[in-house]
Amino acid sequence: MENKYFIKECTLIPTEGSSLSEPFEISGGNPTITYFESVKSPSISMTITFLDVDQLISREGITGGEYVALRVTTGNESQKDFEIDPDKHFMILNSVKDVKTSGNSQLATLEFISVESMINETSRLNQRFTGNISDIVLRILKDDRKGVQTSKNIEGINDDRATNSYTFVGNLKRPFDTIQWLCPKAQSGNKNFGFLFFETLDGYVFRSIEKLLEENAIVYRKPEIPTEDDFRIAENNLNQTNDIGINLRMGMYANKTIYVDIENQVTKIVDYKISEMDLKKPPVLPNGLENFPTRLMLRVTDPGAMQVGATKDDTQPESELAVYQNKSYARNNLLFSQSLSIVIPFNPDLRAGYMIDVKLPLRKSEDEKSTTYGTDKDNDISGKYMISELKHTLSNLEGSKATTRLTLIRDVFTA
Repeated sequence: MENKYFIKECTLIPTEGSSLSEPFEISGGNPTITYFESVKSPSISMTITFLDVDQLISREGITGGEYVALRVTTGNESQKDFEIDPDKHFMILNSVKDVKTSGNSQLATLEFISVESMINETSRLNQRFTGNISDIVLRILKDDRKGVQTSKNIEGINDDRATNSYTFVGNLKRPFDTIQWLCPKAQSGNKNFGFLFFETLDGYVFRSIEKLLEENAIVYRKPEIPTEDDFRIAENNLNQTNDIGINLRMGMYANKTIYVDIENQVTKIVDYKISEMDLKKPPVLPNGLENFPTRLMLRVTDPGAMQVGATKDDTQPESELAVYQNKSYARNNLLFSQSLSIVIPFNPDLRAGYMIDVKLPLRKSEDEKSTTYGTDKDNDISGKYMISELKHTLSNLEGSKATTRLTLIRDVFTA
């Protein structure tokens, strides 16, 4: 089920202030490499476990701060090399773990993260932001001197823009925390709310859930007999289905929100039902429970703090306030309501956020022994999913074999 691979380069690169004085090649230490990215995380990460015959970790006192250069090839001409470039990805050594020392060697695990994650911990936004949410995200990531100031690409910032504006004060929040706070407040072009912000090997992604789900899907099948197809599923496991009890507790099907306007000293009650979303497969619960509010929320709206200009009348339009964003929270819950894990041959071309069309064998009938492949129309677990988490594992323990484990999520009511 694995793909073979060959490590062309795996080097620690010294940086200013690091204890390493010159580049150190660790590919000869039979490294086991695990690379991870997720639509829930604004940082990619990687661990490398290797045999350090030079005992460099102890001799040089390496504790963190070095960059890594990595290049792995599968020998498959249709696939690009898996590459971590220190001048592009800026993956920095965050910690050294599990160092086991013997008489002539050491076994050590190195943990790498994006350098922007460290910058994020030292940055605080203290300005007032107003305007289109996509423009605000771009400003926080690149232009604001109190932000991250990354040089990486930001996918979707120009071709999948938010259609609404927002005004807020930074309140000394971290940049990444602020962007993820803005995600459910960002509106896509079809009057639906909900964006995702995360990092992949290609850079940062700020895109609407709606447009991500519309992307073309890569087909993976689980064969009935062993095959060497690169697009085969070796293992599959349905992690969870839609949890009705938790959804009721969170008010996903129906909720009631009381908004208090402190400027005009009035209240506004908004009843929300999931039927308002015009889903293709609306949930139907016993005794019509989907129509009864199961969560009561209280929120304060202060248009005075949402001024977009100097005059009193120059305020944020009501359609852009939080009172109209209940849909986004239900949308996110729907997206993560079903989870499926699959193991496939190592594919360095995949990214978190990509769509996968899973084809699992399904018997035609009780009388027929032959099988077919399920689809969304069959209400089967086969169908289109989004890659929520991606983990590449490259290990020399079994003859340089590599696999990719995917955690897939599906919006079960709109599929």
